Amino acid sequence: MSLKQAYEPYFKIGTSVSWRNLESEQAKDELKKHYSSITAENGMKPMFYLDKEANQANPEKYKSEPALKFDIPRKFLDFAKENGLALRGHVLVWHNQTPFWFFKENYEDDMEAPWADKETMLARMEHMIKGVLTFVQTEYPGLVYAWDVVNEAVEEREEQGWRQRSGWYQTIGEEFLLYAFRFARKYAAEGVKLFYNDYNTMLPFKRDFICENILKPLVAEGLVDGMGMQSHLVLGAHSLVDYEKALHRYGSFGLEVQITELDIHVTDPSEKGMKELADAYGELFRILLRAKKEGKANVTSVTFWGMKDDESWLTGFRREKSYPMLFDDNYGEKAAYHAVIKAVEEV
Repeated sequence: MSLKQAYEPYFKIGTSVSWRNLESEQAKDELKKHYSSITAENGMKPMFYLDKEANQANPEKYKSEPALKFDIPRKFLDFAKENGLALRGHVLVWHNQTPFWFFKENYEDDMEAPWADKETMLARMEHMIKGVLTFVQTEYPGLVYAWDVVNEAVEEREEQGWRQRSGWYQTIGEEFLLYAFRFARKYAAEGVKLFYNDYNTMLPFKRDFICENILKPLVAEGLVDGMGMQSHLVLGAHSLVDYEKALHRYGSFGLEVQITELDIHVTDPSEKGMKELADAYGELFRILLRAKKEGKANVTSVTFWGMKDDESWLTGFRREKSYPMLFDDNYGEKAAYHAVIKAVEEV
């Protein structure tokens, strides 16, 4: 049984798609077999929408309405359409992979150049969100079922709170998040779900900050449909007890919850290491299924961040070989795959 068949009664099963997957017939076969949803790993992030050459060549013309381009995002949208896959849009507003010049007066390619003023940046934000959503909804109607509107607005340590180093925070302040969702709600097609997305969302301090400072205000204005829990986990380092508590807390808002970037970092490829990985995946999916069945959290999608071990970003990020996925380098089913399938029978 494939992943998507096993979980069809409960939620979508998705995966991120990299550049290399676009040209791989084997990747296409695996995608169509196991997944009902994809997320572009990189090609639909802000840097790929913003036309640097046009904006810097004529900064006065594009001062408040930045020039956009869609050649790279189109490749991932075409791929999804041609292969019968739904797509999660990732991402509209993010501090990372949004070029610094976008936040500068006259789009200057100089870190020391002054920031654009708040009014200008709000106009740029609205135009970018409107442009991206209009393009996707006109050219690919019905293909994108959800968007990560804002990604990673909260810092990593308890005492920090908002990510103040962000160009969005520097130019607009913490209210940038509310504005982003207001613009997204204004231009999103009916039925397209809007998400806040972040990592380490199971940590109690971060969970509480997100609930109080992000979800409550967004829910109060009717601007958000769901919470995205990235779920980049480290075997043995993250508590699934805290994970389950956070899942239920987000679910208590009446929002959808989507697991958006799932992987579990492990460096031991031995039978023992792979059994521990399988046990962790099995327990995680039992948590998700119990929450769904018991009404504790409306989980609507689970997206793995990669299909097989040798494509995972974790090896480069962690600077050590990682074996985090359900499939080995040759798409062979690992013990973790069977544990995820078995979880359906056990709950």
